[in-house]
Amino acid sequence: MKEMENGVMKEVNPVKALQGGAVARREGGMSLVGLIIAAIVLGFAALVVMQVVPLYIADQKLTTIFKSLESEAAGSPAEIRRKIDKQLDINEVDDRFDSKEFEIRPVTGGYSVTYNYDGRATLFGNLSLVAEFKHQTRVSN
Repeated sequence: MKEMENGVMKEVNPVKALQGGAVARREGGMSLVGLIIAAIVLGFAALVVMQVVPLYIADQKLTTIFKSLESEAAGSPAEIRRKIDKQLDINEVDDRFDSKEFEIRPVTGGYSVTYNYDGRATLFGNLSLVAEFKHQTRVSN
């Protein structure tokens, strides 16, 4: 908007012109809709974290079992399974894993122990998150 003052064209702010020269200020902050959307997003993220973290904690315990198997010598697959059962019980994950599901194959100088599994975290309804875990170690005689 332009106006003429003393014979000179001058640029005028239309907001100031309507408010009598007062500076217009805008309120800052989040609207109610924005707050609700942020709460939904944060709630969903918290739900995912609460369901996924236990999967990784159990997998870390399984990793420690495989490291302990690696450092010990074993004579037979039955002995390896007993050690796995004992470690599963000690680490309190015997309800999640079964030593019968561990694959024990003979290799040169010992055994190869493998365990691959999918961890599931149910978010809500029929929506689940799946994490794939793979473990392998070598146990010497």
